[in-house]
Amino acid sequence: MKNPGYSLESPGKKTFKINPGYLFVAPAVIAVALVLLYPLLHTIFLSFFKSSLMSDATEFVGFAQYIELIKDKLFINSLRATFIWTVGSVVFQFLIGIFAALVINQSFIKFKMLFRILIMVPWVLPSIIGVNIWKWAYHPDFGIINHFLISTGIISENISWLSGANTAIISITIVNVWKMFPFVMLMIEAALQSVSNELKEAARMDGANTVRIFFTVTLPHISGTCYTVVLLLTIWTLNAFTFVYALTEGGPAHASEVMSMFIYKFAFQNYDFGMASAASVFLFLITSTFAVFYISILMRRGER
Repeated sequence: MKNPGYSLESPGKKTFKINPGYLFVAPAVIAVALVLLYPLLHTIFLSFFKSSLMSDATEFVGFAQYIELIKDKLFINSLRATFIWTVGSVVFQFLIGIFAALVINQSFIKFKMLFRILIMVPWVLPSIIGVNIWKWAYHPDFGIINHFLISTGIISENISWLSGANTAIISITIVNVWKMFPFVMLMIEAALQSVSNELKEAARMDGANTVRIFFTVTLPHISGTCYTVVLLLTIWTLNAFTFVYALTEGGPAHASEVMSMFIYKFAFQNYDFGMASAASVFLFLITSTFAVFYISILMRRGER
């Protein structure tokens, strides 16, 4: 079947065809180029120049800012914090989300719609409202968390969750898990609807228990959704900023300063746009490398 298009023919010349589909997608392509591609290219360009709000002059420095970042202890610390923040968030978001989906998908659960609505509240709640709720919960003197832990005898004195060097990163990770696990539940529960009950019954007749049915029947059928969810969660968490900024601002002593917070401080507190751009390129490379590696694994699995 020939591709549709407009043909411009003239004697002795080759036929030139214009596919009208290009005209339909052109506005979207131009919008994406302006909104995403241009800022990305400009950031990469700016990372090779020493640029500051304090000075109108820009000086080409090549890879000097990248080398300076690698030697910067605060940048290395932000990489460590980003790793803890991302791995901790994604692992627990996925585990809690899939557990909630499996529970609510059971036939004996009543009032499923009510439970779905209640569980989805953290996800649909504006982030700044959620942050303020958790700030009060984490308050060292009046917070409900310390009150509960002391009442049950788990701790003997109040803990400064958001200002402790060892607890700040854990505290913001908990908030991020609370915020995003409903999204995982929603996606996984939707995928569970496509799992054939006949296959489950056949496996049960062959003597498989509930756990074995999950790993041999259910999980292979929802694996595509699981891979996509993990990829999205990882990309979102790597670039997350709101909870870190609103709860700890990267403190105390840079203990919870993830890369997004590190970039923000260089750009909008130090006004060093060159270094901020170089750090942004680092974050972009980490995110894109993970995405490409992850997608290549999915493609190889699909070919099998």
